[in-house]
Amino acid sequence: MPSLACFIVPGLLLSTALSLAAGQEFLREVADTNVNRQYVIESVSVAGVEVDRLAPSKLPKTLRQRLRSLVGEHCDVAMLEDLSAQIRRELNFLTVTGHLSKGSSPDRIRVNFEVVRRDLAVDVSLPKFLYSSQNGFTGELDASTRIKQNDFTLGMLSNGDDLTERFTGITARFDSAGLGTDRLHLGVTFEDYREQWNPATIGAVPGSSLDLYRSRWNVAPELTFTVARPLTVAVGASFEDLDLESPNAGSRAANAATLDVHYGRRIEGTTVLQRIEGRYSLRVATRALGSTYAYARHLISVRYEAMAGKHTLSDEFTGGTISGDAPLFDRFILGNSSTLQGWDRYEIDPLGGSRVIHNQVTYGYRVGNGTVEAFYDAGAVWQPGAQPAAERAGTLRHALGAGYKQGVFVMAMAFPVRDGRIEPVFMAGMNY
Repeated sequence: MPSLACFIVPGLLLSTALSLAAGQEFLREVADTNVNRQYVIESVSVAGVEVDRLAPSKLPKTLRQRLRSLVGEHCDVAMLEDLSAQIRRELNFLTVTGHLSKGSSPDRIRVNFEVVRRDLAVDVSLPKFLYSSQNGFTGELDASTRIKQNDFTLGMLSNGDDLTERFTGITARFDSAGLGTDRLHLGVTFEDYREQWNPATIGAVPGSSLDLYRSRWNVAPELTFTVARPLTVAVGASFEDLDLESPNAGSRAANAATLDVHYGRRIEGTTVLQRIEGRYSLRVATRALGSTYAYARHLISVRYEAMAGKHTLSDEFTGGTISGDAPLFDRFILGNSSTLQGWDRYEIDPLGGSRVIHNQVTYGYRVGNGTVEAFYDAGAVWQPGAQPAAERAGTLRHALGAGYKQGVFVMAMAFPVRDGRIEPVFMAGMNY
């Protein structure tokens, strides 16, 4: 395990390179005297980039949250060593070493995890592997490598959690930061899937304007700009082709221009650390791009989080609307491992909807290296003008649950709120 390379003297915090033996001896001395706990962590970076500025594809979600949770806490050498080892394992670096430097005041420090990359190493990871007693297994296996400033990823997956259908196939992604500035990044994604439909969806399609398709593939280039420290904007396109179930129906195209705007801000207080995160995404399919479908899909999400000591409280709101006729993969659903947990999405609406609202409140308490959580979900998804309209537009559903997270491992029990019966749903697995 790489050690934390740092040297602390009274009144002055210096960052310097130490040998492994000297570093281990120093850490033992610091751990014995608890001198390190005099300092409060002001910021956390990986390879010189603050955690909040790292792209989602660069840092697993649970690791990102764990690094964020350090801000505002007293420095703990053992915890930083443990995180160095976790970063090395999950991101497949050759070595990871934590370094400390002066903060904005004498009692504050900045933490940077310096990394040494492997040359032409292939990293095999399992970004998502979940079991739900309601929806079965969802899994993804990725193999990635880095050549200079270019990342290449090849993946296989079977996902029965995110969309109306279960989709199985392969993905490939190319990311490049070598565009002359660290404010501009290029990414290209390729997807090729086969679809499996639930009987409830198959039975609901006749009489609607929606199509069932047996396969789909997509090519999506995207440019991401860091406009300012808390704000990134991604613009791109998606060229998606659907091979319909009916042999005589041929294929359909859902070619679209895409926009994604992300804002993240951290507010540091003496005892409470707050975070505000917002995202807006737009997908406009138009016949000008050769699309068979013409529609605009808007989705906005806002998340607020407050941390004090071992306590975390978060609230996340999501709302979306679709104008025009979107294919099934772009319609909104509720009732999976992240929204209205415990509900069956096919019971709510087997075709999904063109309107959605959802809110989740979560309380977490850190226990050792893990977090015990309790959550409350409320949401509705509907299709305006559908019959019977009251059942689609007027039903706000609720769910309660509790779970435990440690690293990428998650385990939860969710209870949909119904009249007269309790039907718990169990979920467990790994989810970045």
